[in-house]
Amino acid sequence: MPPERSEGTGTELRSLMDRASLRYDLNKAAKILDESSSKGNGSSQYLYSLFLLTGTSTIRDDISAKELLTLSSASGNEDAAVLLEELGRGNGSEELDRLIELKFRGEQRDTDACAELFKIYSEGRFPAKKDHKEAAGWYTVCAEEDDVYAQMTVGYMYLMGKGVKKDREKALYWLKKASENGNAEAMFHIGEMHELGLCYTERDLKQAIIWYQLAADAGNADAQYVLAALHATPKTKQYDRVKAVTYLEKAAEQGHSEAQYQLGMMHAYGEVVKRDEAKAVSLLEASCRAGFQQAMVDYANMRFEGDVIKKDLAIAAEWFEKAAASCNGYAQYALACMYAGGSHYERDDKKAVKYFTDAAEMGEVNSQYSLGCFYYEGRGVEKSEKDAAVWFGQAAEQGHPGAKAFLGMFYVTGMSVEKDLVEGLRLLIESADSGYYEGQYYLGKLYMEGIHVNRNIPRAKKYLTMAAKQGDPDAKMLLEKIRTERLH
Repeated sequence: MPPERSEGTGTELRSLMDRASLRYDLNKAAKILDESSSKGNGSSQYLYSLFLLTGTSTIRDDISAKELLTLSSASGNEDAAVLLEELGRGNGSEELDRLIELKFRGEQRDTDACAELFKIYSEGRFPAKKDHKEAAGWYTVCAEEDDVYAQMTVGYMYLMGKGVKKDREKALYWLKKASENGNAEAMFHIGEMHELGLCYTERDLKQAIIWYQLAADAGNADAQYVLAALHATPKTKQYDRVKAVTYLEKAAEQGHSEAQYQLGMMHAYGEVVKRDEAKAVSLLEASCRAGFQQAMVDYANMRFEGDVIKKDLAIAAEWFEKAAASCNGYAQYALACMYAGGSHYERDDKKAVKYFTDAAEMGEVNSQYSLGCFYYEGRGVEKSEKDAAVWFGQAAEQGHPGAKAFLGMFYVTGMSVEKDLVEGLRLLIESADSGYYEGQYYLGKLYMEGIHVNRNIPRAKKYLTMAAKQGDPDAKMLLEKIRTERLH
């Protein structure tokens, strides 16, 4: 692909194949390439194969073209190697003919063809494979011909090392070219370079803000959102909550889903701005529709609880379902709870178990604990203390106090696990000390009964009292039993 990918073919040849050149002459180019190919020039062999495959300035000859491509590929020409593979995949197809035509036009610096080739290789359209290096190469032609979007894209590819080796100078060259042509996204990426230290750039927040400001003023929603975040950060020179809201509003108006979410939450709770439930609903629903999962989950929670925004279980279920379909663990947990409790849905323990399992397998701790409870009770699933212990164990590893309490008792009693009094008491004490009432109740009961540990009434009273103060009726009953025994 011109100019870099046809190295070795000479300046004269490039001008002969450049549609914009006054010397443009494919007939002359074909003659030069035919002669150069016969002398073993790999780049010429690749380019002349395109003439043969399209029948331009010569008789179409697919067999000779493939022979030249094989020789060119063997000499190390990557373009030839790629085209050979494509010939094998797309043999005889219309898509292959179209790809060859586009490549031939691309070698003549036809920007429409190069832009189409960029899409083909970016998406991996048949018979091509996804290849960001190929995509970057073809789009560079468009960038050189002053296509501003191509300049921004090629600059970003060098910035991130996408298909090309990271190159700070080339990234800045193309991003600045695009910026000079008014591309706000390129300005934003230069801001990112300075803020985040991308592509071997020394971090410089002052420079980042300059570029973010330029991008924001040019209408870039991402820059507006970043400036809002910077202005919302306390104890910084930029801290200014009013400016933060202004930038959030600008980004939200352009459909920036995270800005819509942040602004919606602010209107819901009356933070910085006046509380306005109607605005909150409008913004949060817009963010949800845009696919922002945090908005879906928080808005659904609000609709479920009804404390901040009017309760509506149907709306809550709708957004929990959509977030769950995108594998959001909390949303799956929430749906499981709704099915288990018969909230909005008809109670269905099997569906509850399904959603608990989906979330638990992704590490959602509350679902792991709940699934342990369902296996322990045989609710919606065949009773299995062994499976219960597994899920309690996973939740306990993440610090869930309820799981620690259950698993602690399993170890103390040897239920479905090897008995381990020390480990069991450790888990129970951790659960109780975290304030979890069942951990406190179980410890109090153990010390009161004196079966698995030495009987210790003062210690029993301590833990049972802690649980009773949280409203545990069983703890209150055992405390009364201790009092009655002492009276007698």
